[in-house]
Formats: sequence, structure tokens, C-alpha cells
Amino acid sequence: MNKEDNLYWPWREDGIYSIRTGYYVARRAEQNMKHGGPSTSENKKEIWKEVWRMEVPQKIKMFLWRACHDILPVGSNLYKRKMAPDPVCQICLKSSETVEHALLLCDWARATWFGAECQCTPTAVTVSSIGNWIVECIKKLRAAGGEDQEKRISKLGFLMWEIWKTRNNKLFQKQDVNPRWTIYKAAALEATYWKLAEKQQTQKIEAKRNNTNLVKWRPPSANWLKANVDAAFRKETGTGAIAVVIRDYKGKIILGFTGKIQAKSSTVAEAQAIKQALIIVNNLQMGRTLVESDNLKLIQAIKSKTALGEAMAITQDIQILMESLPEKGITWTPRNGNCLAHAVAKAAEAGTLRANWSIKPPADIQGIIKKEFQM
Repeated sequence: MNKEDNLYWPWREDGIYSIRTGYYVARRAEQNMKHGGPSTSENKKEIWKEVWRMEVPQKIKMFLWRACHDILPVGSNLYKRKMAPDPVCQICLKSSETVEHALLLCDWARATWFGAECQCTPTAVTVSSIGNWIVECIKKLRAAGGEDQEKRISKLGFLMWEIWKTRNNKLFQKQDVNPRWTIYKAAALEATYWKLAEKQQTQKIEAKRNNTNLVKWRPPSANWLKANVDAAFRKETGTGAIAVVIRDYKGKIILGFTGKIQAKSSTVAEAQAIKQALIIVNNLQMGRTLVESDNLKLIQAIKSKTALGEAMAITQDIQILMESLPEKGITWTPRNGNCLAHAVAKAAEAGTLRANWSIKPPADIQGIIKKEFQM
């Protein structure tokens, strides 16, 4: 018969959580870390770093955290709280049931670790505390290397979780402990986790791709113009070309400009494109115009009025031009929102762009214009 799971707080006789006992347990864990407790000799930062890096579900990370703090309801802890008649392990009936005994050193737990073939079979000699043992195992697995290194490390967490669940099933459901079955359940849980993780990663990649594809050129408001700028730069020659494409809210090209340049970097080249756009707008008194570039670093430097290496002189010129043109703006767009200026600059640098391209756009340029405005 299936029964509903119930939450049980092991630090009170009635099993009900209270703030007082919660505070007590937390304080005791803190004291254990500071004074002669289970984690005295451990490097706490290293333990937490390795536990939180594990590729396991959050509930297993929290379980490992509790194990390393010695706040699992094992026999020895229940005995100290006068909630058990003795601290003896109820499975082997040989030793006091500490966290280390329950998860690593009980005969059946050791058999489980041995059968799992995870290169980390615990012994009384190698286990000083559970935190130290986890860190040492992870170091050993990292030293072994291999493409599946992180998966082999995560296996420690999955197996420890299933050992704990099997222990609880023995105590509360009277189910026999079975190392082979515990290993199987840990492997099944691990496989399910990685399958879900891979699915989620694929979904993230697809979502990112879809979001990127959704970013298109956005027309300005009805009483504004938009000047998209870009540069094509050849590092080996220090030469390139800049492009300025000014359109209205209907997507109609009002003006198109290209020019050959010399520059020290692509950032300098794109700064020249922005400067040229502002000069054109100023000279032709074009009114309200928003200049748009896909160089985020450059736009941030201009807006914050901060120096930007080799482009410092040009960005200062841009800032002066911006101050003299009160009805101008400058903004960033992803590359997908700047396709036309990018294509024009690339063609200009290659020398394949006709002089009248803005009046009679070639087929590829015309295709970009239509596609952007339709979106």
C-alpha cells in the first residue's frame, strides 16, 4: 500500500519542528566546526566548495551538507539527545552509529561502495570524517582525469544518498539492506538526473537561439531617424571600411554612407563609424536621430564617459558631438539587429559595393532591408 510521506523532525520526541530546536541544531553544528567536533581538522571552505560543485540535485547537496555538519539523525546523535536507548547501529548491531558509520563504514555500506567500483572504498583507516573523505575522494578522481570526471565525482553523492535511503527503509519499513539493489537505484537516479540535465541544456540552447533570432532591426519612432553603423576591419593590414545607414520609421533608407579607413583595432574602426554618423547628422541637420551600434563595450564607454584604450581620442570626439546635438541618442543592439550596416560595411571593405547601393540596393542588401522591416 502506498502511503503519503510525512515530514519528521528527529530532534524532538513529537517529530514537530520548532524554532528553538532548529536554533539548537544550527548552533551545535557551528560549534562542532569551531571546537573539537567532527570537522575540526577539515578545511571547511574546501569541503563546501566541492559539495556545491557536485553535479547532483539540490536535495542531495543539502543532504551532504547535513552529513558534513553531523546533524543527520543517526544513532549516536539521537542517543545524545536522549531520543534513543543506545547509539548502536540497528543494522550491524556492532558499532555506534555515527554519520561515518552509517554512510561509509557499516559492513553493508562498505560492500555497497566496493560493488559500485567508484575507486573510493572507505575503510576505518581512510575515514577520519565524512567531509575529509569526500574531499580526498574527489581529489583522487580529479587526479585520474578523463572526460567523465565530473560524472564519476557526482556518483559519490548519488550513492551516499541511496545508502541513506536504504538505511532508513531498513529501520522504518523493515526492508532488508541489499548492496546490489542500492547500487542499482543510485545508478538509475544518476541516469535520470543526467538525462534531464541534458534535456534542459538543449532547451536552453534552443531558447537562446530562438531569442537571438527574434532580435531584429527596430524602426525608430515616427518623428525620429535611426542611424545604424558598423565597420569591417582587417587586423593584418590595419585597414577596413565603415558604413552608416540612416532609415526612417518606415524602414526607408534616407542616406547611406561608406568609407575606407585605417585603424589599430576593430573597436577603433567602429568608433570611427559612430563619429562619422554624428558628423553626417550634424552637417545635414537631420534632426532627431538615434545612432545604433552592436559594439557593447564601445557604447558603454561612450555613455559612461570612460576611457577606452586606443579609441580614447575618438570617443572623446563622439562625446563632444553628442553634447552639441541635444536631440541625438546612442544605443546598443545585438548583431542580429544591425544586419544591414554589417552587410554594407563588409561589402564596402571587399570592394563589391556599387556607389549607388543606397538608391538601388543590390539583391542581397534589398533582401535584408525587406526582412528587417517585415519583422
